[in-house]
Amino acid sequence: MELKEVMEDIARDIADATKTLFQSMIMMELKYNHVVLADETHLKTDVTSFVSFMGKYHGIVGIFCSKNFSLKVASSMLMEDLTKITTEVIDAIGEITNMIAGNVKTKITTDYGEMDLSVPITFIGGDTITQAEEDEPVASNSSILCVTKEPWLLTSFSSDKETFNVGLLLKESARQ
Repeated sequence: MELKEVMEDIARDIADATKTLFQSMIMMELKYNHVVLADETHLKTDVTSFVSFMGKYHGIVGIFCSKNFSLKVASSMLMEDLTKITTEVIDAIGEITNMIAGNVKTKITTDYGEMDLSVPITFIGGDTITQAEEDEPVASNSSILCVTKEPWLLTSFSSDKETFNVGLLLKESARQ
């Protein structure tokens, strides 16, 4: 099977797994928008989380969303009103990435072989404050620029005027 066909199959599984997860665990309705192979290899976002996988194919499942969307998701998931980025928000976004990747892994193992998943890694941009000892705090507003060698296959969703993307980078592993 061609790599493009494998990516399209996995993108459908990502869409199904994401919608099911948000409906059942996060109690949020997501509208599926589309799947697109991003033309650029530079993605700018406030919050991103990655889970890598290895097996016959290797790659990354990534989440890309705004700070506001991450707060809404974490608030719903944890059933409390969160208004700023905390370790609980970071953990919630990482766990969502892990659950999407785990659900996709379960679906695709039959067709593409067993895969191992990494732990999730989450990066937060947006309003940050840095402070060195005895210096005044310095506030900055930054986003995360994710630069890759290959374009992402992005599955786009929306909820309450917020866009949320689940990305896929995929390569066939070298024969052993």
